[in-house]
Amino acid sequence: MKWPTRIVAVATAALVLTGCWPKTESYRYKLTLAVNTPAGLMQASSVAEVRFWGIVIPDRGVTHQLRGEALYLDLGAGRRPLIALITKQLRRKAGQEASWSRDGGPNGPFIARIYEKALSENLLEQAAAISRMRGAREIGPADLPDLVTFADINNPSSVIEVDPNDLQAALGPDVSWNKITLEITDEPITTGLTAKLSWLPEYFKKNLRLDGSDHGAKPVLSNKLDWSDFAQTTNELKRSQ
Repeated sequence: MKWPTRIVAVATAALVLTGCWPKTESYRYKLTLAVNTPAGLMQASSVAEVRFWGIVIPDRGVTHQLRGEALYLDLGAGRRPLIALITKQLRRKAGQEASWSRDGGPNGPFIARIYEKALSENLLEQAAAISRMRGAREIGPADLPDLVTFADINNPSSVIEVDPNDLQAALGPDVSWNKITLEITDEPITTGLTAKLSWLPEYFKKNLRLDGSDHGAKPVLSNKLDWSDFAQTTNELKRSQ
């Protein structure tokens, strides 16, 4: 719903005068994947940011925004890349505690567990506390966001899901985990994925799923995933068009 400019201006002025302007908190997290291959150790990292802010119109509450992109790990000549999406939706099990949210990165309870810290239930206070945590923490394959690769990196419909517990099935023989870490950081948000996935800006522009459709209706991977599973840095995507 669009609010008339006058109403928004009046509401904004009232918030400023009463000192109730919504508070904002954020933190950045860095995911690092290290994989053993026949050519040696391959490693890559990606930094994303989750920002939380209070809202008062039309209702009071807290909302959030994710900024970042998928982690692209090149496994060497002749091998498919390993890509850790910025989202998690494919391997969710009913009743199982989720460590990664659909659109907000690793969730608060998961971060609290790996850093062994207690967190407030208030999301703004939680984000502020998380932003002060430091040090890389090793995590397991089950704690990762969704993993994919492509039979043809230039053809998004050729996407293949990667089982975090069986990398070899999708990535070839003698590929295994070396180490997986997550850490809270102040490093810059990672960009540049469009240089590797040249089709991404066009799919963003047209709001397409990986099978080229604009809606989800088929029980196939290429229809379940869309551009937002790979990047939620819209300014970067716009500049790449």
